[in-house]
Amino acid sequence: MLVSMGIKEIAEHAGVSSTTVSLALNGRKGVSDATRLRIAEIAEKLDYRVPSERANLTTKLGTIVFAKIRRHGLILNQDQHSFILDYIEGINKGIRNTGYSFEISTQRIQSITEFVQNINYHQPKGLIVLGTELTGDDIISLKKISVPYVVIDTYFEHIAADYVDMANVAALHEIIGHLAVTRHREIGMVTCSIKSGNVIMREKGFKLALEHYGMDSGPHSLIEVQPGFDGAYAVMSRFLNNNGKLPMALFCYNDIAAFGVIKALKEHHVLVPKDISVIGFDDLPMSSMMDARLTSYRIPNREIGSLAVSTILKRISSKAEHSPTGMLVSGKLVSRDSVIKRM
Repeated sequence: MLVSMGIKEIAEHAGVSSTTVSLALNGRKGVSDATRLRIAEIAEKLDYRVPSERANLTTKLGTIVFAKIRRHGLILNQDQHSFILDYIEGINKGIRNTGYSFEISTQRIQSITEFVQNINYHQPKGLIVLGTELTGDDIISLKKISVPYVVIDTYFEHIAADYVDMANVAALHEIIGHLAVTRHREIGMVTCSIKSGNVIMREKGFKLALEHYGMDSGPHSLIEVQPGFDGAYAVMSRFLNNNGKLPMALFCYNDIAAFGVIKALKEHHVLVPKDISVIGFDDLPMSSMMDARLTSYRIPNREIGSLAVSTILKRISSKAEHSPTGMLVSGKLVSRDSVIKRM
């Protein structure tokens, strides 16, 4: 089902009820000033218009859909709201003033076939797919879609498709390079048991970077955890309870995992960064509020969203056959307190 951006979407990103959003946007009592301000900021980013304003808009060219597909919800959960909101902001900015409308389709599916059939039935002008939880076989199944589409937030180098994603391998080279410069000679990676496209590429980048800097990438360099905060915390706690040997530094496949790992380390009296350095990935807002403040790799999500729109507009306007194109966008390492130089 295709859903226009509205109160439900704003409520999801603000972490409040739809009723609270309605009260805030209509100037009613019962909402704190701080919550009202946060809701207003999100509504502005999403280009939300009250119904009377929306009715005056005319869309001549059709609709471009952003599809948030949840296969299992273990990766796309409430912890990732700010991350996805940045994608939406970039997409919305790119579509604005083009003559197309922008809709969001949020779907929990068992089979990718259901999603493909739904899109082919509704026939939007273009489709941007959030591929975070999609498998390689899912990406292959998307080829049955009859409208132009591009996939973001995943990349499978052996499957041809239009992608816009983060440059994971280059990111890991920068991360391991930073740890090498700060004299960390033993580095481990906390990785995810669910092998999304991004996790696969980060593992590949980790191994290539270790090899480049002359470090060992033996069987114990990867610590596999369940997705999410609780999964990382539980596995790291068991690892420490079993007297697992910690390296000098840990790279965590995303910030949420890093938060869970750090909690387990603290409970076992392992201090960050005194005893071990930790680096995350995504640079979520909470990263700068951790104790110690988390060094993390920042992804230009808004730029990825804008580039996805550019790709879709080009595909819509061109009637000719095209070769699938993969665009990988580099971010930057944000250095904070969780990494120190070793002796």
